[in-house]
Amino acid sequence: MRTPFDPELLYVECAKCGQPVLWSPGDTTRILAWAGIDASTLDEKCMIVSEGCPACQPGQKSFSTQVVRLRKSPEQKAAKSAAPAN
Repeated sequence: MRTPFDPELLYVECAKCGQPVLWSPGDTTRILAWAGIDASTLDEKCMIVSEGCPACQPGQKSFSTQVVRLRKSPEQKAAKSAAPAN
């Protein structure tokens, strides 16, 4: 059985300035629950993108966010398909 992924480990990045966004402990879990996102569907390929952050928009207190699932790059796919089969 797979160990459940801790949503607090999700990487959060600002879409405007590219900086990592640091939240208080428990914020990710609360935001996911509020948005109705089942944390058990998330894994290490997921991240949260924020439409702004305190660094690039001082004074603003809340920002829209979205959860995205990263996929393999075309280079990674090509390397995997080129690997010899045993």
